Amino acid sequence: MYASKLYSWKFVLPAFVLFFVLFLVPNLMGFYYSLTNWNAMSDQVKWIGLDNFKEVFTDKSNFTTIYNTLMFALVTSIFKAVIGLGLALMLNEGVKSKNYLRTIFFMPVIISNLIVGLIFQQIYNPDTGILNGFLHAVGLGFLSQSWIADPQLAIWSGMGVEIWKASGFNMVIFLAGLQMVPKDMHEAAAIDGANYWNKLFKITIPFLLPSITINMLLNVISGLKVFDVIFALTNGGPGRASEVVNLTIFNQFGLGTYGYGTALSVVLFLFLIFISIGMVRIFTSSEVKEG
Repeated sequence: MYASKLYSWKFVLPAFVLFFVLFLVPNLMGFYYSLTNWNAMSDQVKWIGLDNFKEVFTDKSNFTTIYNTLMFALVTSIFKAVIGLGLALMLNEGVKSKNYLRTIFFMPVIISNLIVGLIFQQIYNPDTGILNGFLHAVGLGFLSQSWIADPQLAIWSGMGVEIWKASGFNMVIFLAGLQMVPKDMHEAAAIDGANYWNKLFKITIPFLLPSITINMLLNVISGLKVFDVIFALTNGGPGRASEVVNLTIFNQFGLGTYGYGTALSVVLFLFLIFISIGMVRIFTSSEVKEG
């Protein structure tokens, strides 16, 4: 018995060591340094308690950053899920060349976020970008904008990039979920006179609740953690109009205020845990009710 347990631990130990060294230790150190005045100006690290956290929640310059992050997560999560569901339903209906279309829709997912941000920086260019060029070509030139130079539009332009890039991932999750919907239920509903929308909301959507849970959870987490797309597209500008929390953390480390930057990281980390647990409970309770 002892030899059997020891043999099992040989398989578990490498993963545990990696988890301990690469995740647990850095996070514990992060929690510690968030309670200090660690900075680039001094070699001495002094314990200051919760002062960094007080500054996080009282610094008015953070309000715009937090608002941008929450709006980014909310808007992109909804649109990625809705577009992904629409694409999945279309491809699941036996559309011609659906394998090619599935590949095309998924391709943006595998492109680096930094590359995507730089590409859209050129697309959004008010003078030479193809977006304004297209609007002028079809007679809609009055809709052309300074998409990333306008403080009111910059963060929304970033949302558009994220939605374009990640909707294909949602599509794949929904396609997998659609394979679990019993076809005989649709056939029986059709015999009873149910139309497409009745079958969608009464049969398909309830069976897709696990897929919706996965997509929305991953969408919200990725939205709250957004960094590279905004960094490459606007770098938080103009001013701080499109700055998000992770970009603020990055800038704080660039300024050498490591303790404050780490405190921001801890707040974001704890919020992600809180929102993830809450979302899982809400969605899983809905699944039980549907069942």
